Amino acid sequence: MSQTEHDQSAYRREQERQHQERQHQERPAGAGSATASLELLTLLAAGVADLALDQLRQTADRAQDALRRADLRELLTDGVVELRKRGELATRRAGMGNENYLETMARRAAEQTATAEGRPCA
Repeated sequence: MSQTEHDQSAYRREQERQHQERQHQERPAGAGSATASLELLTLLAAGVADLALDQLRQTADRAQDALRRADLRELLTDGVVELRKRGELATRRAGMGNENYLETMARRAAEQTATAEGRPCA
């Protein structure tokens, strides 16, 4: 056997070994032993916990940044006003307001048109 043939044979054996390792790693959890399933579940749980802790850290950092703001009072006031406006729009859209939202908007448009033309609205 020549050196080239020997090298090719060793290369093929290495490729087959790597292919078998990949197949073993890609095997579904149900096809492995109970230990492999437990290991997979442990890794998944650790990944979920890490993701949750990362989100918690980011939220805490944002909260600290917000508390350090000098205009915190104005920011909170603006937030309350914005939430109130959103609540009004949501209740109107859902039909929970006193009048139908579209009727109210049509009436306002008619009033504005009548006022612009200089005639009273009936």
